[in-house]
Amino acid sequence: MITSVVMPQMGLEVTEGTVAAIHVAAGARVSEDDPLIEMETDKALTDVVAPRDGIVRSIDVEVGDTVEIGACLVTLADPGDEDLASPDDVDAPPASAPPASSAPVPAAAAAASHPAGGMIRAAPVARRAARQLGVELADVHGTGPKGRVTLDDVRNAAGENGAQPATPAPVVHTPPQEAAAGREPLTAMRRAIARRMTASQLIPQYHLIKDVDATHLMAEKDAQRSRGTEKVSVNDLLIQAIAETAVRHPALATAFVEGDDGEPPSLLSREGVDVGLAAASERGLVVPVIRRAHERGLADIARERQRLVAAARDGRLSLEEMSGGTITLSSLSAMGIDRFTALVNPGESTIVAVGRTADRFVPRGRTIAVVPTLTLTLSFDHRVVDGAVGAAALAELATLLEGGMAWRP
Repeated sequence: MITSVVMPQMGLEVTEGTVAAIHVAAGARVSEDDPLIEMETDKALTDVVAPRDGIVRSIDVEVGDTVEIGACLVTLADPGDEDLASPDDVDAPPASAPPASSAPVPAAAAAASHPAGGMIRAAPVARRAARQLGVELADVHGTGPKGRVTLDDVRNAAGENGAQPATPAPVVHTPPQEAAAGREPLTAMRRAIARRMTASQLIPQYHLIKDVDATHLMAEKDAQRSRGTEKVSVNDLLIQAIAETAVRHPALATAFVEGDDGEPPSLLSREGVDVGLAAASERGLVVPVIRRAHERGLADIARERQRLVAAARDGRLSLEEMSGGTITLSSLSAMGIDRFTALVNPGESTIVAVGRTADRFVPRGRTIAVVPTLTLTLSFDHRVVDGAVGAAALAELATLLEGGMAWRP
């Protein structure tokens, strides 16, 4: 039995993927769930695994190929079917292979080797040669086992048809400054970021800014660590406080949904609060999601944050770990940024941007005090969150951080 392992559906918005790595070779024996191909989508790196035990009959893609959902990646044969998993599938012809006949092949013979509606048997090297020489595999008579098309078959067909490799494109001499700068195609991740940020610009957004006295926040962080709690960071405290604010102001956990098929737009209210945390990785910006943050304790949030950030840096986040956020926290405090404005993540209504905590001079009555201060900048989707509602939510968050939060350890 032959099984085609195809590019799976990997999220509603994912339509294609790029082959990042190939873990197996033609002729290799694999077991169910063994990784075969590593695919890069605009969301994550994901392994496509073997659906059953078998022998790799052919690898139908190369590293760097961009394939659509449903495209064949690998073909598997039964473990005991040695004929179907023959060495002809290897990307080079056997050294001892006899030269193929150069005699013309009747069309009837080619048709016999490729039954109507059946799969064309061809080694990967033959498929690549056919693409390069402009040869239709369906018109080639295969001389390999069970009618498999070999490299020599393709070359012979190309000679009979007068096909020639595509003429190389003329060399274009670019100006020195452009040649020095170079041009690099976007990765799937960069394309996704570009698409989502462009979509974000279409959201009517407004921004509210407030400086927060971080005295209680820093004291709570130190207190948690002194108790031996998991390495709680300021971000963990912010995540819990943001989730609490969203519970008290449900508009922050609501999203604007465009209407489909003539239906009017609607507002989607989510159950619970899942807080996304914008995280930098070598591949670009990703937003892993901490589920049910309004119910988690600080130690639990800290553990989950550390796990997700490590997975983000390694490019190993799953689609589920990056989908369905309610509200997002974006912090550039580690970069020494005082304040900044973040763009609302499409599908959400609010994003919280946080700068570094720094000592600042603050008037206290007729005196001046030095106070640890951080700046909150909240961006809102004005279709969902009215200005007064956003202002009340920001004031509430500031109050929680300045001593009004009953922290859950």
